[in-house]
Amino acid sequence: MTDVKANGSKTAGVPIPADQNATTTYPIAEIKGAPNATAAAAFISYVLGPDGQQVMKSFGFLPPTS
Repeated sequence: MTDVKANGSKTAGVPIPADQNATTTYPIAEIKGAPNATAAAAFISYVLGPDGQQVMKSFGFLPPTS
């Protein structure tokens, strides 16, 4: 779904039954010792926050699970 939504009218999707559909997990984490830990934390906060989740949802991503 995410690839279809990202390509707009250039692609068409097909329905896939839930019991046959695959999902992918995209972990998000700050790298220990990263040179810009402040930016990493801000990015993670944005992605997981309401504004970032609206963007993710617009591309077909599901809300994060814990």
